[in-house]
Amino acid sequence: MRIISMVNLKGGVGKTTTAINMGAVLAHDYGKRVLLVDNDIQANITRKFDLFNYEKPSMEQIYQHDDINVGDVVCRCGTGGCVLDVIPSNPNMDAAITELMKDEKRQQYNVLQNALQQIWDDYDFCIIDNPPGIGMNVINALACTHDIIIPIKMDKYAMDGMQDLVEFCTDIAEFNEDLRSVRGLVTMFYNITEIVAGEMVLKRSDYDIYDTHIRYSKKADVFSFSECESLLKFSPRSSACIDYRRFVKEYLGLLPEDNGEGF
Repeated sequence: MRIISMVNLKGGVGKTTTAINMGAVLAHDYGKRVLLVDNDIQANITRKFDLFNYEKPSMEQIYQHDDINVGDVVCRCGTGGCVLDVIPSNPNMDAAITELMKDEKRQQYNVLQNALQQIWDDYDFCIIDNPPGIGMNVINALACTHDIIIPIKMDKYAMDGMQDLVEFCTDIAEFNEDLRSVRGLVTMFYNITEIVAGEMVLKRSDYDIYDTHIRYSKKADVFSFSECESLLKFSPRSSACIDYRRFVKEYLGLLPEDNGEGF
C-alpha cells in the first residue's frame, strides 16, 4: 500500500476535494483498491459519504485504542467501478488526540501507522485528508506517508507558510524513512494574468510542483452539495474532473514501476 497525505497550513485550498477525486480516479480508471482516511475533526469526507455518526467506530477509537480492529472501522462506499473504502471521523477525535498527547506511555506519532499495518495488504493506495495546520493527527499521517501533496490555491497568500510547511514535511523523514516526495498541486486555477503569473513563479521556485493544475470549475463547487461521491459521477466532463484525471496520470507516472505497491 502506498500512502498519500493532503497537507496545507491553510484551509479552503482543495485538500478534501483532491483526496476524494484522486481516490475516485485511481479506483475507477485504474482499478486500484483505495482507502480514504478522514483525519480531520471537520469530517468533510465522512459527511460527503453520509457516514457521520457519533455511535459507530471512527478515527476517535483508532487514536484511543492500540488494540482496535481497524477492519471494524472501515466503511465500504461507492458503487460499480468506483468503490472507495473510508475510515470516518467526527469532532470527538479532537479529545482523543488530546488524550494521546498526554499519554507518555504510548508512542504518540505512529498510532495511525500501526493501525494501517493491520490492513496494509488490502489496498493499493491510502489517501489521508488532513486538517489545516500541524497537530498530532497530522504528524501521525506524515510519519507513515510516502507522498505528501500540498494543494495550493493561487492567490495573494499562496506562498505564505510554504517554506515552513515544506521544511517541516522534509524534517518528518527523521520519523519516516519511506517518505519519497513532497509536491505542490495548484488548485482552483483561473486563466487570468495574475494567477498565470503566480503559477509561473511557483513552478520556477525551489519547490517541487506538479505540471498539472486543477482548473476552477463551478461544477466542483456545486459537487460538495450533491449526493454523488465524486466528480466522475457528478460531472465527468467538467474541467476539474478532466484535470484530476490528468493529475492522477502524472502522479502515477512519477512512481516506481510497481506504483508503490512494493513498499
